[in-house]
Amino acid sequence: MHGFGPVPIEIDEPLFHERWEGRVWRMLAAVMGSTTIDRFRYTIEQMPPAEYLASSYYERWLWAIERLAGEQGILDSADRPAPTAWPSPATPTWAGRFHGGDRVRVRNPVTNGHTRVPRYLRRHVGRVELVAFAWPNPGESAATGTYGEPELVYTVVFAAADLFGPAADHTITADVGECDLEEP
Repeated sequence: MHGFGPVPIEIDEPLFHERWEGRVWRMLAAVMGSTTIDRFRYTIEQMPPAEYLASSYYERWLWAIERLAGEQGILDSADRPAPTAWPSPATPTWAGRFHGGDRVRVRNPVTNGHTRVPRYLRRHVGRVELVAFAWPNPGESAATGTYGEPELVYTVVFAAADLFGPAADHTITADVGECDLEEP
């Protein structure tokens, strides 16, 4: 999003700046076995905006871990939640609606208040480069905490000038799920 200034880049940045961050990273394993990465991201996005903007990366993680642990009953029960079956990255692809070279428009999808489609791509037209892989829809897995049936994911190429203005002289590629694309 615009207006937040430059992103600071640390040369030789450590993985953790403080010891407690490493503990939060390890705590993530307690909840991730029974949910999806999309549910974790969605939970982080539920943080109140002012708190989100005032929090560090691992503070956001801790906030989400606390909520997911409560949702899964980990905090008040000795019973462990059922593990989530994770999809295989080796899932074969199939013939889909779109093919290499096809022009497509990115929809403006928000399923259950969540989408993984970047805001700057929504409603823009690009060209399908290839069928990249098959993976469950992230909006659905964010809402349910389980992975559903896989869908095709396409690598789509966009002219940066169409997204960011005429001074942008490069291209952008993005992997976009089939349900998030339509004919222009």
